[in-house]
Amino acid sequence: MYFSGLVTHLRDILACQALGFVFQPIFDLRRREVLGYKTLMRGPADSPLHTPEQLLRVARDAGLGLPLERLAARRAVATFVAAGLPGRLFINLSGAMIVDVSADDELPRMLDEGGLDTARLVVEYMDTDTPAGLDDAWQKLRAQGCGRATGRAGMGADFIKLPPSCTQRIHADAVRRDRAAATIEDTRQRGLRVIAEGIEDARDLATLCELECDCAQGFLLGIPAAEPARQLSRSVAGLIATAFARAALSRP
Repeated sequence: MYFSGLVTHLRDILACQALGFVFQPIFDLRRREVLGYKTLMRGPADSPLHTPEQLLRVARDAGLGLPLERLAARRAVATFVAAGLPGRLFINLSGAMIVDVSADDELPRMLDEGGLDTARLVVEYMDTDTPAGLDDAWQKLRAQGCGRATGRAGMGADFIKLPPSCTQRIHADAVRRDRAAATIEDTRQRGLRVIAEGIEDARDLATLCELECDCAQGFLLGIPAAEPARQLSRSVAGLIATAFARAALSRP
């Protein structure tokens, strides 16, 4: 399909609000319970714009990035509340969207309409761009009571995310292990929490628990789904408990 056809198709999706959502659990490793869920949007199943990457790429190229993000945020909140999922809702927003919703206090209204308490929302910002007004908008999220998560150094946040490039194969990579250990220690000293992403290997999870990482998400803990896991499997919960016990024994 040519780009013009994709844009027309995207406009139809926006007009019909034809977005679906799946949620991936994020677990508090020490408590071995759900902290919250990461939101992942989907276009229609038979559409060339099914994946979030495809949707966002066409939307941004067509100048429809903000309308797509606004619709996705509203629908994600409504879907999360309707599903009765526990914990906090993590939504990844672009810098432009964070600035936009902050300008006229749109975010609190959106949450009120969707029936979600502001304290249960965590806004993730993982982009590398820094649009004008982002710093003020980022601080305003905190003033409004929202949680904040980022992988960027120097931005105030409640959660620091370790991406898959830092966590996968960490059990076999001393450099990654040392870097993760430094990040976890620095984050702890600042009173923040670390979320490790992309956990698919039990050995990586054990290593991160031994480093006393706070939280994690990934296929090993729970796959993205419309009805996602609400608790860890017995085997994964046992692995986490053993790794934390080992970490406690190794402390001076």
